[in-house]
Amino acid sequence: MQLTLNLDAGLAESYGTCREYVAARVHHQGRPQKAIAADMDYSPSDLSRKLAQNPDDSRRFTLDDLEKFMQVTGDKSPVLYLVEKYLVESEGEIEVLKRRLAELEGKKPRAVA
Repeated sequence: MQLTLNLDAGLAESYGTCREYVAARVHHQGRPQKAIAADMDYSPSDLSRKLAQNPDDSRRFTLDDLEKFMQVTGDKSPVLYLVEKYLVESEGEIEVLKRRLAELEGKKPRAVA
């Protein structure tokens, strides 16, 4: 019998907010930040300002920005962050939800009549 332990911190434990998580994802997409900013119709400095969330800056990262980020990058992991932070109680539930999300990503949406 073999026992595997996962000692990695979860998403919600590693990042205080979803915005912080998205900021980290921007830097780990394998694409330059300026390309992601351009796809989102922002300048690189505008995206940086939004992600910095400076209380003295009027440029803030919004829910619309989150949706746009997910749309242009195809990165659905911010949803997993939110699910882990607010909806799940155990590591087993997280794995089940990740598998379900992977199943849903593999299916094409049906047209609504």
